[in-house]
Amino acid sequence: MNMFLLYLGMAAVTYFSRRAFLRLPDHLFSERLKNGLSFIPLGIFAALIFESLFLKDGSLVFEPLYLFASAVCLLMMKLSKNVFISFGLSLFVVVIVKSGIIG
Repeated sequence: MNMFLLYLGMAAVTYFSRRAFLRLPDHLFSERLKNGLSFIPLGIFAALIFESLFLKDGSLVFEPLYLFASAVCLLMMKLSKNVFISFGLSLFVVVIVKSGIIG
């Protein structure tokens, strides 16, 4: 029960702090700050996928399949502007190569 209350409290603090930030008027933000904030999603995405691409058991490795699938995903994001299609296609590439259909 204590853990549930802790999660609920953290969720409330996170939600209200983000909501308050989004309610601020645009004239309070400089163009430089707006430009910097636009890179946050890219940084989060890179931080999430870096480990699966380049680390295995704590050591640096090179996985060409995952690197290729990531390149396919980024290219599809650029062309289609659709995250679901991009992730789906890159996942499909990994699945067909790992299953032995191609490769």
